[in-house]
Amino acid sequence: MRHILLFIVAVLGLYAADESLLTGQWNSMTHSLNSGTKTTEKEYFKLNANHTFGIVFLVSVQKGNAYVKDLRIEGTGIWKTRGNILVVVVRDVKVPVAKEVYGISQSSLQSIASSFHSRFVNDPVRILVVKRLSPSELITENESGQTIQYKRLPY
Repeated sequence: MRHILLFIVAVLGLYAADESLLTGQWNSMTHSLNSGTKTTEKEYFKLNANHTFGIVFLVSVQKGNAYVKDLRIEGTGIWKTRGNILVVVVRDVKVPVAKEVYGISQSSLQSIASSFHSRFVNDPVRILVVKRLSPSELITENESGQTIQYKRLPY
């Protein structure tokens, strides 16, 4: 019985997210195309040892000749793990700023910014399943089944 219990603890330990491996700076990039609109999202995510985090999203949207380049959205909050589950709670979101805009009206820009900004304000709790964790790679799956692959950034 004792050997079975030790085996179970060892197996469960394999699937636990190692917090010391999680802490640090991570980045990811995703591309999507919807009705002729190209969207690129760059995410820079820093998990601190004191269970706080900072996140910066740079979103670029292009349709035809019109585009928004590097719409910046920043957030901060807290994080916690339990087994292979990573929970992040966004506590503060800064108003987005665009690096470059061409062929888009001010009202359209505000609409785009509001859309991405509201992702964090309306849904501040993110529950992620850690699928893979190594010193250089983090792969997560969100509640919608979307997989995101992060690479570690050097300090």
